[in-house]
Amino acid sequence: MSIIDKVKQLISIMNENELSEIEIQEDVTKIRLKKSDAGYTHTVASAVAVPPLYTSSLEQRHQVPVLSKEGENTKEIISPMVGTFYRANAPGAEPCANVGDVVNEETVVCIIEAMKIMNEVKAEMVGEIVDIYVNDGEAVEFGQPLFRVRRSAQ
Repeated sequence: MSIIDKVKQLISIMNENELSEIEIQEDVTKIRLKKSDAGYTHTVASAVAVPPLYTSSLEQRHQVPVLSKEGENTKEIISPMVGTFYRANAPGAEPCANVGDVVNEETVVCIIEAMKIMNEVKAEMVGEIVDIYVNDGEAVEFGQPLFRVRRSAQ
């Protein structure tokens, strides 16, 4: 099947399922389609030895609380989904969380937009935010670290 036939098939799938974006990768070819008000845009690229986003040692580090070099018990808040990271719940609003803020299980620390839906991410732990790893408006992946929190006694 030619690239053009694949793109046509993907556009058909997008229309049938009311999708605004789709991306596939087969062997060394990657196709990404995005529908906007102006119509479809597409990217076709040959993948050349794409390194993984995270190494296995990094993945292991994010599964358990980390003891930093200062001896403080820290844990990371990770992204529960793929989407766009926003520090505030509206453009121009104050960030949900800043370095130094004390959070609890119910504190909303950021918003992740996925498929035009704004999803609140809660801290789900008690502690103080010591690092923010992602910039406002950046794309995030599932499992990507967003914040580092120094845990406090609950």
